[in-house]
Amino acid sequence: MSDMNQPEAKDHKEFTIIVNGREHKVSADVLTFADVVKLAFPNPPTGDNVMFTVTYRNADSDKREGTLVEGKTVTIKNGTIFNVTTTTRS
Repeated sequence: MSDMNQPEAKDHKEFTIIVNGREHKVSADVLTFADVVKLAFPNPPTGDNVMFTVTYRNADSDKREGTLVEGKTVTIKNGTIFNVTTTTRS
């Protein structure tokens, strides 16, 4: 007898992405700017002058590479690569 609360294995998809050179496994096929920053910096630097820049390539979106800005999303696939950097605005 199967457990109705357990999802079928085929319903769960996992994607392997690279963030700042490190492999991460995620279950969502759409990531936000905040999702990617959190993967790159679990304990991010804070302050009024701290800014993050997120670039990506090999995405599954119409735009396969580019810059992800705050408030926007990108559709990923296995092998999508993100580079996240911090800068201090002066």
